[in-house]
Amino acid sequence: MKKKLPLLLLGCMLVVLSGCSRDKYMPEAGATPETIFKEACAKCHSPVNGKVMALSPEIANKEAIIDRIRNGKGLGMPAFPNLMGDSVEGLAQYVLENSTTK
Repeated sequence: MKKKLPLLLLGCMLVVLSGCSRDKYMPEAGATPETIFKEACAKCHSPVNGKVMALSPEIANKEAIIDRIRNGKGLGMPAFPNLMGDSVEGLAQYVLENSTTK
């Protein structure tokens, strides 16, 4: 029994962590970038000094924001594979225009 418990715990952790890597959020057709941010991002990214979030200098550009949205980062930021085209472009622009830089 003692040998099975660590394996059982490891298996449970893998199942839980596998659900953290991607977000299944799908915006409604015609959703504005602000709506997408509020529905998909605001649960983790709290406002900072009246701005939607604080960006580190290395991600304070549209291309880097799009990459982070599409691919995520580690366990803290899931990928959003369902955000494509105008949705991801608009969201990245919204984040860039409404954020502060650290």
